[in-house]
Amino acid sequence: MSYHDIEQIIGPSAVMPGVVIDLQEAIRMTQARFPDRSFCVVNEWVWLDLDAPELVVQELALEGKKPVMLLMLNVVFNSSTKCSSALWQRSSPLVDFSEGMFFETQNKVYVLINHGRRKTMSLSAVVRAL
Repeated sequence: MSYHDIEQIIGPSAVMPGVVIDLQEAIRMTQARFPDRSFCVVNEWVWLDLDAPELVVQELALEGKKPVMLLMLNVVFNSSTKCSSALWQRSSPLVDFSEGMFFETQNKVYVLINHGRRKTMSLSAVVRAL
């Protein structure tokens, strides 16, 4: 799936301000804050607010998760081999977001540098298309 295809799928979206820092500083900050966590630095990304049934939102909350996923279009650094170098990737649901750049999931931290996009999509559309 090409970048153009992904843009066609997500449609119009809002600009979401990000932290503008260089790659080496992002790596240093992440290693200091999350010394034992696997992480990826992402410089092209889409924050996906999931429009999901209330039951799904409640189940996520019971697991300490939020109805938000991240679509990564350009991963510029992998701290482990678990970050694929595929054209795009989708995260698992958000656990915590801090300092305007650290998107934490259960198993990984995604470091969002530069500005991204924000879009609300139905959970079924995200699962079906992405």
